[in-house]
Amino acid sequence: MKTLSTVLAVGLVIALTAGTVFSSEYEKREGRESQRSETTKTKFYGTVAKMPDGGTGTWVVDGKEIQVAKDTVIEEEHGKAAVGAYVEVKGSYDGKTFKARKIEVKRAKK
Repeated sequence: MKTLSTVLAVGLVIALTAGTVFSSEYEKREGRESQRSETTKTKFYGTVAKMPDGGTGTWVVDGKEIQVAKDTVIEEEHGKAAVGAYVEVKGSYDGKTFKARKIEVKRAKK
């Protein structure tokens, strides 16, 4: 019984490791090699450098292009969302495009 438990445990570890390797290889072959640092980053802070009239479209925050849709929540409790505003951006990457879920104007850094 002890041997069976050991074999099952080793098999599970091998299966999990193989699945991770095969998944990574599949993404590379399909041209979808992910950049782990970007895909896990769902929140950052920065200064708005550029934004379209009306707010919907492509914003630039600290050199990063952010896609803002009609359903993106924009909180302006600490000021107006405008060029020069310090903001917190929450969202996720869809390929290489960052889609904002929420943008919150923060108090200016001192």
